[in-house]
Amino acid sequence: MLNKIKPTFYLTLLIVFTLLTGSCGGSGGGGSTVDNTVNISERVTFAGTGTLGIFDPSVTRDPADGRLWMSYSSVEASTFFVTNQHIGVGIRLAFSDDKGVTWTDAGIDVVTFSDNTVGPLPSANAMLNIPAGSDGTWQSETSSLVYDPGAPANERWKIIWHQYLIANGTSYFVDYSWLAMKMAATPLELATAPSIKLFGGLALNTAGEDTIAPAFSPTGGAPAIQLNTDLPASIGFDVSELNNCIFAEPGLMATSTALYAAIHCAQIIPLPTTVYTILLKCASPCSVTDANAWEYKGRLLTPADATVISHQHYSAPELVDIAGTYYLIATPVDTSSGADRYDGCRVYQFTDLDLGLLSRSNGNLLEVQHVDGTANTHNGACSYHSDLSNGIMYVQHDEPDPPEIFKIYDSLVDIP
Repeated sequence: MLNKIKPTFYLTLLIVFTLLTGSCGGSGGGGSTVDNTVNISERVTFAGTGTLGIFDPSVTRDPADGRLWMSYSSVEASTFFVTNQHIGVGIRLAFSDDKGVTWTDAGIDVVTFSDNTVGPLPSANAMLNIPAGSDGTWQSETSSLVYDPGAPANERWKIIWHQYLIANGTSYFVDYSWLAMKMAATPLELATAPSIKLFGGLALNTAGEDTIAPAFSPTGGAPAIQLNTDLPASIGFDVSELNNCIFAEPGLMATSTALYAAIHCAQIIPLPTTVYTILLKCASPCSVTDANAWEYKGRLLTPADATVISHQHYSAPELVDIAGTYYLIATPVDTSSGADRYDGCRVYQFTDLDLGLLSRSNGNLLEVQHVDGTANTHNGACSYHSDLSNGIMYVQHDEPDPPEIFKIYDSLVDIP
């Protein structure tokens, strides 16, 4: 029977929300080149942020002027906080002209959360049907921002994010969730660019397509691409690996020849859920809404990889290009306490990006670098750009320090 799956960074004011992700603690396989220098992290602060905090940074560079742009999740209390402890998560932009030493909020919402009284709405699990008059909050989080040099001028700036419904305190990852995208000529124009419901997964409910009652979907209609059914066969890869997945936490990277996406794939049939990180490629200029333009490049990370470092799976993938050398940053997840807890970040180098191959020794991943937040707390979901002077950025959940529960930190740790 299909169960609800909560979102990775969904939180209430007093509870770390834990779901498809986890924690990291431990090193990679043999032959690691990890820099174990101890650094004291620095908190990233700037005016214009969410009352309850910020998380999920994604940093890229404008080649025209060298300015760094960051998309991030901004957290506020929703109108349903009192009744169901809903928080509201939207996406904003910030910029830096000093390599990330200081940041300025750009003063715009790329996409906001929305509160509506929703229902009745069906669920894949009838026990989780949403009755009429339910408190509903549509969330937008875990964004990834890129400059795509191979795209037409009006599509060169792209942002992708996870959009989903919370109703009466329950996150409906299976029935009412998808990956959305905006494209524009400049970062600021993303605010007014139309939203595309890009990728959907298994068991997505058509009842969620309505922009009016009972769903009040912020992005109407069906997804342009059902990732679990629409992708064409890829030579050397088994696209059927996507058949029973729902998708979250996208990470984009654009090169001069292609757009790549690393995505959290939760395989929900058969139960228990099995979590993978997958890779997609779209040759430039990428026609993002055409399923035939995307190639499946396999599973980058599996639960077996996480087991080697005493975790259960990975989440929050980020793709990084450093002068033509490509890396994957991912957050190991610890589920041993019964709740999914992010546990820092691990960095792995690709040996062949187009084949989805990461550097390994005796089958085990070779860890290039790692970042850890406060031990035994929810932390991770990192971002990096080679122009950042303060190293890898990560998110820290600081429950003892309200009201700003989620915070972004500079680790002062670079990728070697």
